[in-house]
This record gives sequence, C-alpha cells and structure tokens, in this order.
Amino acid sequence: MTIVPEFEFKNKIRELGFSLPRGFLVNRVEDYRGNFPAVAKISSDKITHKSEIGALIVDIKGPEELRESIDSLRTKFPGEPIYVEEMARRGIEVIIGLLNDEKFGKLILFGIGGFYSELIKDVTFKKLPLDREDASDMINELRYRNIFSGYRGLRTSEDIIVNLLVKISETWKGENFQQVDFNPVFLYSDSYLIVDAKMII
Repeated sequence: MTIVPEFEFKNKIRELGFSLPRGFLVNRVEDYRGNFPAVAKISSDKITHKSEIGALIVDIKGPEELRESIDSLRTKFPGEPIYVEEMARRGIEVIIGLLNDEKFGKLILFGIGGFYSELIKDVTFKKLPLDREDASDMINELRYRNIFSGYRGLRTSEDIIVNLLVKISETWKGENFQQVDFNPVFLYSDSYLIVDAKMII
C-alpha cells in the first residue's frame, strides 16, 4: 500500500481538468502566491488523517499567521513537505470515493458530506464505468438529496454532479488504485471544488 502525497495527487488531477483550490509547496512564507484565508497542511506519503494529529491548520488570515503555521508544522513534523492552499468558500459538501474491491471490482461512492456525514451515512455505490443515467440514479438514491435544491442559501444543479461523477469514472476506470477519496467536495450553483483528495495504490 502506497499513499500518494496530496500535493502530487492534486497536481495530477488538476492537469486532468478537475477544479481545486490553488496550492503551493512552501519552505517559507514567500513561497505562497495565493490569496488569504489559507490552509496549511502536511503533504506526506505517511499521513492520511491530518486533522486528527494536528497536521492541518485552517483559516490562516495573513502572512504572519502563515509564518507561525509553517513553524508549528515544521516543529511537529520535521522533514515533511508543507502544502499551503487557498481556503475554499463554503459549498454543499459531498463525498466521492473510488474503491477497488476484490469481489465486486472498481466501485464509485457518492454521498452527503459535512459535519453529519458519519451520523446519517447517506451514501450510494455503483460499479465503474458510470454513464450519465447511472450518475443521475446515484443522486436519486440519496435520502437527503433535497439538500442540492437549496440549503442555508446554498444550491447546486444535477448537471454539476452528473458531469463530475462521469468525469471521475472515465478518468479512473482504467487506472490502478486501491482507494481514491475526494472528501470533501464543495458544490456550488455553477461549479465545484475538490477540497481534499487522497489516493492509495
């Protein structure tokens, strides 16, 4: 099992045309050329759950806070690469994942994300490859799908979700992987952002 470092994986999927926040590997504050607020994190092939071990710092408001965040991460995780990216504006949170299962083959997961995701466990699975009808079915199989039509001033469209699910399916149907996680993905009225991405091969 090999964890692909976040920076490396995000660069790959950005080149494939997926939408992500701008991010930079940094050694010092001046290496960051994005906007604030920002997020600083460890980009490592050893760490998957960053927030649980203090490898993630969010809502960094300016260069001085960024300097302190870099120093803190460097102290806790000496020698590990530090990745800083623009903090995404809040959207409707969903989870998209891929799993290469010994019994069922390559599967795609789609579900409601955010704070209550582990509580409500509203997810659905389909086999790859996925067509537009399959992707639309995945949306309709979710119990809380009405969230996409409007929730706390946020909304998205079925086309945004279907296009993204099909693009992910087409990209990874022939790839070698054990697991791919896009969690969270923020959905907006006319776009999306993959905020966190992880790949295990």
